[in-house]
Amino acid sequence: MAIEVNRAIGNSKSNTERFLTVRFVVNCKGMKKKYEYEILAMDKNQIWQREYTMRILHFILDFKLLTINQASLSDTIRMALYQENTELFEKLNYYDDTTFWEPTLFCYFLSDISKENKISLEQSVLGYIEQKNRPLTVTLKADIFGIINLPNWGYLRVQPYGQLQIETAKIKDVILENEYATNTSVRLCLHHSDLLAYEAGVIFDEPIQESLEKNKDNLFAAIHFFQTHLPDFWNVIERVTSEFVVFSSPSYNSFAGIMQHGTAYFNVENKRQTPVFFIDDIAHQCGHIIFNALTLQTDQFLSAPKAHPMQGYTDWPGETRGAYGAFHGLFTYTTILHSLDKVLDLEGVFNEDLRHEALGRMGFYVNKFGYDLQFIHSASILTEAGMDYWKQFAKGFKYIAEKYEARLTKLDYRNQPYMFQYDLFKELNPIQKTVSA
Repeated sequence: MAIEVNRAIGNSKSNTERFLTVRFVVNCKGMKKKYEYEILAMDKNQIWQREYTMRILHFILDFKLLTINQASLSDTIRMALYQENTELFEKLNYYDDTTFWEPTLFCYFLSDISKENKISLEQSVLGYIEQKNRPLTVTLKADIFGIINLPNWGYLRVQPYGQLQIETAKIKDVILENEYATNTSVRLCLHHSDLLAYEAGVIFDEPIQESLEKNKDNLFAAIHFFQTHLPDFWNVIERVTSEFVVFSSPSYNSFAGIMQHGTAYFNVENKRQTPVFFIDDIAHQCGHIIFNALTLQTDQFLSAPKAHPMQGYTDWPGETRGAYGAFHGLFTYTTILHSLDKVLDLEGVFNEDLRHEALGRMGFYVNKFGYDLQFIHSASILTEAGMDYWKQFAKGFKYIAEKYEARLTKLDYRNQPYMFQYDLFKELNPIQKTVSA
């Protein structure tokens, strides 16, 4: 059973407004219908030219390519879901890409977690099915803390790892509806996703809901920063990001990946983190989401396989990344420094301690960025298109390094582990010494 998907990209213009329109022709062999539809990929309140030439430091974001590749990702899930469960597929709104960007669907089809451990396809998409088309009863599965996740709908509570058979008509009476970050379409997760919960060796300090509640104010302050001071960047983040997961673990770092595309995971490390921490980590993890979509055709940018080990190109014994992971780092350094630069440019928005943290984080990443630029270039793993990106990253690095050279050269990072720790930074870099410089 095959699905042929054809897309035509074109511009439509109405008076002074310009839009990017994506036209889909979905022709599923064996299906009784042929679906043709158009999706307006850019809403009328946004200006094409501004977003189309958006810069992140000196990196020019190809918004058209990002949009096309996001559409391709939804097509991939659309095809896989139809082939896996035609009856369920027929209950969904074929025309809505948001349904097929649901992160649990990426986990179901792309992760190596056994299907016995994942939530079912029916549970993943139940919240996307119109009420009249929902099954009479469903069987739902809870996570390790007894939270049943119903994406695009909300949560139910049962026993840890419990199963619940329930009439769908009764769910509305007991469900805890989804919460979204203020003035955004980004969900705030209360559950431990299958991708996180079944990762070997992961230990949790507390339920995700507790980690979120402790950090919600500062998470929202970081989001407000992006919305107010970097609105173009936030707009791109929101276009590719479906949900935030705030968790606490001593054994796993923050992350984002294609196996749960659209989800950004922030490890708060059993602390109440600051707005600057979240500015850093949102730029970092959502940067991964953006770059996964932007470089979907990886062989256009890499001359080596994605997993090609980089250990042989550096004298750092802890290097475990593959070629694609190292390439990703150049983009996320760019998004992080773009954001921290704005923090430090703003007068009267952040207090002295938060500005000191931002400077400390900036120096930490500048050191890593410069090192990675050099060894990735010497490894000769990039195509011509990949080198074009590398040159743009290098220009951004040069801009930041020159702008902050006088302040960064005085900072001491001898006590820093792999992930930046502000409390350790302050031990060697007291505020008064750095700020007065």
